Amino acid sequence: MIAQPAGPMTGAMATAGPTDPQSASPARRPGATAVVFGRRYRLPGTPFRRRALGWSFIAGGMFSFLPVLGPWMFPVGFVILSVDSARMRRSRRRLTITIGRRWPRLNAAMQPKRR
Repeated sequence: MIAQPAGPMTGAMATAGPTDPQSASPARRPGATAVVFGRRYRLPGTPFRRRALGWSFIAGGMFSFLPVLGPWMFPVGFVILSVDSARMRRSRRRLTITIGRRWPRLNAAMQPKRR
């Protein structure tokens, strides 16, 4: 037997649906972003596309002998992959804290500008 709400549905209950950001599943977050040096970058909405993009950057970093591709692509790929991977997210946060403690001026420069 399924429990029914006691009273009529309120406005908040009636509008909760796929367009409500709180009810969106974590796998399909509409506003997936990555913050690098205080700037916010939009990422693809699905985990499959984010993983493909992240691994593409890492694979492109292996071809550093080509003109545009290079070792700069490794950290970008890891930041993109850290959106979905808890282990990589923890590593990125630890690295950010370590950088902030060792180089306080660099940490201050990386903070987003307040408006």
